[in-house]
Amino acid sequence: MKVNMPAKQTQLDRPAQRADAVRNYNRLLNSAAVTFLGEGPRVSMQRIAQDAGVGIGTLYRHFPDRTALLAALSSRAYRAVLDLALTCQRTERDPVQALLNFLLGTISHRDVLVLPLHGAPAVASEADLQTRHAISAVLDELLRDGQARDRIRTDVNSTDIIVAGALLAQSLSNLPEHEALARRCAQIFIDGLRPTRTRLTGEQVTRQHLEDAWKERS
Repeated sequence: MKVNMPAKQTQLDRPAQRADAVRNYNRLLNSAAVTFLGEGPRVSMQRIAQDAGVGIGTLYRHFPDRTALLAALSSRAYRAVLDLALTCQRTERDPVQALLNFLLGTISHRDVLVLPLHGAPAVASEADLQTRHAISAVLDELLRDGQARDRIRTDVNSTDIIVAGALLAQSLSNLPEHEALARRCAQIFIDGLRPTRTRLTGEQVTRQHLEDAWKERS
């Protein structure tokens, strides 16, 4: 099954920017992601600018308001997760190992994952919606591949993987060696995907369930 990828914006589509403007843009996104994940979405714009080492005017030239900033953070996070999923699918023939690599990658990317499951606003552009569905489609393909080989239980779906990744990427207060322990938990989770006679409790949550719930909250 071919996954329809969201159209990518090429360099020619974007207005030319000076090198210092690009650096400031990326510095602001990096600062905002770290601050948001640590303190929540109501952190002041002034604080984000200070942490990035730029003036408040520079921040507002790139992002006219908090909504625009959070939208840019979420779009960057979606693209990072999709790139990770595609890389894991392309470079690993074993679907179980590919899924483990995906979870380990989400742990490594946790500093940029400003997403609805981490408290970010659920409103997204059409491009973001396409990216979210593409992520689910790639993970569902990996699951179907593993299920066809009798390597993965049949009562799991891509949302189970996405939620596990979101949980593993969430830093826990006062937990020593968070990344090492999160990677250990990722391996435990993947072992739990093996076929078994027991059935999971509760109803499966799909990508559409998530989208419908987020629409109600927006």
